Amino acid sequence: MFNLSVIMEPRTAVMLLLLCATILTTEGLIPKCCLKTTNMIKQKTILKAQRYYIQSDAGLCEIKALVLHVGRKNMCLDPKLEIKVKQWMTKRDMRALNRKKQ
Repeated sequence: MFNLSVIMEPRTAVMLLLLCATILTTEGLIPKCCLKTTNMIKQKTILKAQRYYIQSDAGLCEIKALVLHVGRKNMCLDPKLEIKVKQWMTKRDMRALNRKKQ
């Protein structure tokens, strides 16, 4: 059994705290990459999307993908769908703008 009542040397305690802080901050740096894509998506889903970006395959991720943010979820789409996604999102934004004008 270990004796837990041992008081750590201040230098050891500081090193331990720095190690924990380093581990916690580097967890946020791990990329969230799409592992596969789909080309099937409903227009209704695209109309609910807040934004999208293109995941590059030149960096840490293995495949190129169009990442669509819908609510708290990310959807991995075939990057060839970018034109369609952009058109539908633009159409949605124009409709919303026209409603505000009325």
